Amino acid sequence: MSALACFAALLLVAWSLLGLLLGRAARQIAVLRSAIGLDGCPAGAGSTPAVPGPLPSLSVVVTARDEAEEIGTTVRRLLAQRYPALEIIVVDDRSTDGTSEILDRLGAGASGSRLATIHNRNLPRGWLGKCHACHLGALRARGDWILFLDGDVELVADDLLARVVHLATTRHLDHLAVIPDQRPVSALQQALLSVFAQMYLLAARVYEMDRDKRRGGAGIGAFNLVRRSSYDRIGGHSLLKMDPTDDYALGRLLKESGARQRLFDGVGLVRCRWHKGALNVARGLEKNLFAGIDYSVTELVGFTVASILLVFGPLAAGIAASALASPAGGAVPAAAWLPFLLQAVVIAWGFRRQSRRYGGSAALLSLLYPVAVLVLLGAAWNSALRTLVRGGIRWRDTFYPLAELRAGRVRAGAGRRFGVL
Repeated sequence: MSALACFAALLLVAWSLLGLLLGRAARQIAVLRSAIGLDGCPAGAGSTPAVPGPLPSLSVVVTARDEAEEIGTTVRRLLAQRYPALEIIVVDDRSTDGTSEILDRLGAGASGSRLATIHNRNLPRGWLGKCHACHLGALRARGDWILFLDGDVELVADDLLARVVHLATTRHLDHLAVIPDQRPVSALQQALLSVFAQMYLLAARVYEMDRDKRRGGAGIGAFNLVRRSSYDRIGGHSLLKMDPTDDYALGRLLKESGARQRLFDGVGLVRCRWHKGALNVARGLEKNLFAGIDYSVTELVGFTVASILLVFGPLAAGIAASALASPAGGAVPAAAWLPFLLQAVVIAWGFRRQSRRYGGSAALLSLLYPVAVLVLLGAAWNSALRTLVRGGIRWRDTFYPLAELRAGRVRAGAGRRFGVL
């Protein structure tokens, strides 16, 4: 019984700490709509008063490979942006599905010289396709700020970029990333995305983002706005050329180099449907979950054991204490159930907060939490086993050997070599 009591005490401490860190991380991520003054405006309105003062020049680099379904909407919404010094650079990375033709038609119909398309047909050895596309776009870009945007992102308001750049400059930021609105999603997919977000926010140390320490940090491929001078200081994408987690690693490099960074919730303003269905989310993580733990099986085993103990341990401890107390005729120690009660409170609080923004039943999401954890663990093992068996990853019809991926992995702390401006 003493061992069980110690286990319950450790779980209580763990969930107390986890609740505190996740709560602080959630408070660090402001809702973008509120931060830029669009609260109360109908979706897509953007007809509110103009942003005061001159705006710095902005280059939007859109990377696209086989995005024929979405690229038209993405580019048209960018062309509709009311931003005086804006250039849009779309890097068509070896598309074969009609993306190139769509971009050519859009370019022919675009007024002025806002839109430029780079049709890239070759991938140099030692580069991932997405990273090379970002690199090509950044070389062409002339703006004081660069926004890296995926090819399936829709900006809802037509003055969104003006307001976001104004927000970044007035708050003296160097990097602003936006978590996209991924609706519609099923209940299981929403629970899975929430569990993934918890892991992401803890790894990025978002709970201390306001302290501007040179550690942690993260980026988001759907919307990574970077001050050009900060981007150039870390060498652009040169260190990230073989990193499948390039958007996350870019943010970490920037933060470690001394860049001021903030994350915002883009609900209702930045739309990007990542994958359709929970299983497709798991499959979509195949290329980068194993990379996220440095291609280490040992770390994956440790993460799996810790996750199972943390998620299923509180209920197991309560049941075990009740089973041990019954034969002896004694009362069940209330303390044995405290970790489970605390866990339930933390999970319910998190999903209640999420459901207020994205909809859905907080109670149902809470019940699906352990299922979502198992799906995420399954996705991590699927990523690891497939990578190891294949000897690398296949991403958008291109194979990248594991030896080259490991050699090109950007580890935590790599950005500290760069001096602060």
